[in-house]
Amino acid sequence: MEYTSAALTDDIFNKLKDLVYEISGIYFSEQKKYLLETRLSKRLSVLNLPNFEDYYNYLKYSPDKNIETKELLNSVTTNETSFFRDMPQLEVFADILKQVAKAAEGVAYKKIRIWSAACSTGEEPYTIGIMIKENFPSSGIKFEITGSDISGQVLDSAKKGIYGSYTLRNASSEVLKKYFDKLDDDSYQIKDNIKNMVSFHNVNLMDTKEIKKLNEFDIVLCRNVIIYFDVESKKKAIANIYESLKTGGYLFLGHSESLHSITSLFKLVGLGKTPLYRKE
Repeated sequence: MEYTSAALTDDIFNKLKDLVYEISGIYFSEQKKYLLETRLSKRLSVLNLPNFEDYYNYLKYSPDKNIETKELLNSVTTNETSFFRDMPQLEVFADILKQVAKAAEGVAYKKIRIWSAACSTGEEPYTIGIMIKENFPSSGIKFEITGSDISGQVLDSAKKGIYGSYTLRNASSEVLKKYFDKLDDDSYQIKDNIKNMVSFHNVNLMDTKEIKKLNEFDIVLCRNVIIYFDVESKKKAIANIYESLKTGGYLFLGHSESLHSITSLFKLVGLGKTPLYRKE
């Protein structure tokens, strides 16, 4: 399929970036105009539209605008991820998980809830499932893992659980053998004992009403997400995550992210390359 050769004018760029921001909280600066133009060119070709102004009008006024809005979000979101991404952080996560499990000792019905926010194609929540199997092989605790993303397209892929060797590059041969079925030379499918640990939900971190359905989490991982937001969007997303956590629950951010100047609701309990916050 050939992409359109139409140019994105400054006026329509501003309208499109404002629309993306309004819907998702993702902010495209002037320096990222070319990136937005490149990512949306395919949609013009698919819809057989001659220019970006017509595409903007389609998003605003077409009877199919709700369907196309989902395609817009699929196009503009960044979905770079892999299994066992940033192991130093995941090692801290494993330690925190053990602390949460220890605190649950003596509780009649022990349940630990974990949310992988903006989980893309599912590598992070499935990694969490594998780590739970490895660290709690005979535990009486019920672990519930929720994966969410704003893109329905990547969630469809996550539910299938089929991955190429590149995204599995950090997985050991033992993990591959134990938790995956090999389909061919370059694809593997996650086994049902891990797949069944995870439920997936189409969630926009800006949607307070929707996030209220996700609550009482012990741990939330929202890594490498808020770097795409401006300050106001960060404040809203983090406030929504705060409400979804139990008191004493933990929030993991990406190593380049911080809640400094965003909120004082959390207490910083991890430093260095593992930003870790606790709900007081």
